[in-house]
This record gives sequence, C-alpha cells and structure tokens, in this order.
Amino acid sequence: MTDRTSPFSAGVLRVAALQVAPVYLDAWATWDKIKSMGLEAVNDGAEVLTWGETLIPGYPEWVAVDTTEAQEPAYARYWDQAVTMDGALVADIKAFAKRHKVMIIGGVAERSGGSVYATIITIDAQGELIGRHRKLKPTWRERLVWADGDGLGLRTHDTKIGKIGSLNCWENWLPLARAALHQQDEFIHVGVWPGSITQVDDITRFIAIEGKTWSIAACGVLRAQDMEHLSEDIFPVREEMLTRKKVWQNGGSHIVAPDGSIVAGPLVGEEGIVAADIDTKSVVMARQLRDPSGHYSRPDVLNLTVQGANVIGAGKG
Repeated sequence: MTDRTSPFSAGVLRVAALQVAPVYLDAWATWDKIKSMGLEAVNDGAEVLTWGETLIPGYPEWVAVDTTEAQEPAYARYWDQAVTMDGALVADIKAFAKRHKVMIIGGVAERSGGSVYATIITIDAQGELIGRHRKLKPTWRERLVWADGDGLGLRTHDTKIGKIGSLNCWENWLPLARAALHQQDEFIHVGVWPGSITQVDDITRFIAIEGKTWSIAACGVLRAQDMEHLSEDIFPVREEMLTRKKVWQNGGSHIVAPDGSIVAGPLVGEEGIVAADIDTKSVVMARQLRDPSGHYSRPDVLNLTVQGANVIGAGKG
C-alpha cells in the first residue's frame, strides 16, 4: 500500500527549555524542581523538555576558587551526587517521560568508573534511554572535574517533525561536532549550557543559520542563595561562593528559527520556561537556499568519520 503521508502532516512540536536553579549539589532535590517545572510545561502542551548543562546536581562553579584543600571536599560531594545510567534517579526521569509521554534532553553529571562526565541524556516518550552524550572536551577549569567524552553520543534521534541532536556548552563551537549532527539530518538542535546570555546569544543563532535548523539554548541559573544550604564541612568554599558574586549564572534560554529569528526568550536573571511550537516546513523552506544536511554539503566529496559513533547501546556505559 502506498504511503501518502506528507512530511508536513505531523504539524508542530512544542519544545520547552526549563531554566532552573539547582538545589546545589543535591541531585534528587534538583530533579524534584525540574520535575515540577516540567509538569507545568507538559500541561502547556510541551512534547520535548530540556534543561542546562549538568544541572543535576549543578555546574561545578567552585573551580573558580584557587585552593586545592577547599576544592577536594567539594569534588567529593559532586562525585557522590553524580548520577549513574542504571541508578534510581535516571529511572525516575525515565518514568516521568513515560508517564507524560514527553521526550527529555537534559544535562547531568554522570559518574562512571572513577570519573565524572558532563553528560546529556536523551529519553524518548516511551521512557527509554536512547542517547547518552558525554562532553567531548571539558573547557578550561572544567578539566579539574570532568573526564573527556566519546563519539558514542554524537547522534540525532527521531521526533515527529524531524531529527533532534544536542551538544554541551562550548562544544557547540566545535565545527566537526556540529558537522557530525548535520550529516544525520538534524532538524532541531539543543545546546545545553550552565547559563550566561553572553555565551549563548551568538552561537545559538549561528547554529540555526548554519544548519538551517531550529536551535534551542537551554540554560541554568545559579545564584549565591542557591548554595546557602550547604555546610562548610561539605563545601569549604561556601563563604567565598556566597560573597564573591550574587549571580554566577544568569540564564539566557531562548529558541531560534531556521532563518535566525528569535521566537522565544531570551529569559535572563530568573527561573522559568521558554517554549515554542516548531515545525518541519520552516526547516525545509530555509534549506532551499542552502542545505548542509543534504546535497549542498557534497557528501560525495566531504565526509566526516566519528570514532565510536557506530557503537550499539547508547544508554550503556
């Protein structure tokens, strides 16, 4: 029987970036906050939820201080609160996705072996962990905390309007990382960030224009007040983190159309939801001019090989 379904018949997909401040270094309490905001977004029709880089249990901003003796206990707490792919917290995220029939793309600190990774998990609307992307190269001081990632997670995943992919923070600036997703016909790009409007405003729009994709910046917020609950035994840098700055990360979540126009956000300086209805047709129309996922990229001449991309079992490791 001939399939007469139009690629445009799926209509629109509602996506929501959840801009949340963590309960710093408390993974479960942070997930509870995300879950509460996520339920609000789902009730507003969201079919994809995303949030910032390692929001669970928080971005390791304490590496900005300079004493090893103070950093080591903070890292120990961070390691303890990092999630495992087969652990109870990821299981609860999967259960939430299945219960509400929503895709989730979110940043977590992942513990595996003796290392911690900046990881994006992708869970489909059936509650299956279909993607696990570890940040390829931690940036600057992040190398004190996170190990290097791998090519396993450089994948796109199906949605009803096209394929979706994601990258962590400054790896969004890696040309070949973006190209790896272009090659897989990415229609929607999610960049997860700790949260700073000055870091995300140019690249989010650049990715939309370069890839002719929908581009989402999912950012966190981090303020001094979000660390007040920690004791100095657990977090010896507490006083310095409370007094050096009142705001460490100011958000900046927004959504950009394939023509480079901002359709939602940016949200700066507060927690909240940035949502938009996105479609396939906008991508296709933009790609008549230049299609980096199709013939304009000349795959017969230029082709990128990603080491580890053909490994089976994205949810393992």
